[in-house]
Amino acid sequence: MRLAWLALAALALPACVARDLWPAERLDPATAVNVTIVAEPWVYARPVPMLAANARDYLNVGVAETNRAGVRAYWLGVVAWSTIDRSPLAAEEAPARPGQLRLAWQDGELALAPAANGRAAVGLTAPALTGPAERFTDAWYPLSAEDVVRLGRAAPASVSLVGAGGEPTTYDSWLVNPAVMPQFLKATGLSP
Repeated sequence: MRLAWLALAALALPACVARDLWPAERLDPATAVNVTIVAEPWVYARPVPMLAANARDYLNVGVAETNRAGVRAYWLGVVAWSTIDRSPLAAEEAPARPGQLRLAWQDGELALAPAANGRAAVGLTAPALTGPAERFTDAWYPLSAEDVVRLGRAAPASVSLVGAGGEPTTYDSWLVNPAVMPQFLKATGLSP
């Protein structure tokens, strides 16, 4: 019996090993753009208690580097999704589509405008950074190398989608692994 428990423990041990956080690299088959994407997105959430108990809207936030024949660019991908089925609700109850974005740290903010062509501007034909929900919307934001390095120093405390009238919808840090960005910076050659 003791040998059976030892064998079971030996089989379960690999599950306890830390997950590899090296960024994913892929070549988009339609655009021929090489894309390096963080291993896992940061997840930000905001409660929506007026619709359901423990319901939340989420933002998956992650950084990508594109390489188009040696021309590199950096992007912030934001995927909005929810645990709430809003199909029977009026359009104004729908989760916010990523538009103008504001990343906030204790020592400042970074305002970003989305790329007009969405993921096509990045060179992606398939979604990236998606959550477990079937329905989602995404947007991509151009970043400078300095912006990426700042994100590598610390994840934003909050992310706000800014509406047309300037009103923010703020999402707070919910599931943010600080170890993903140092690996991304190493893989892209941006680590200091």
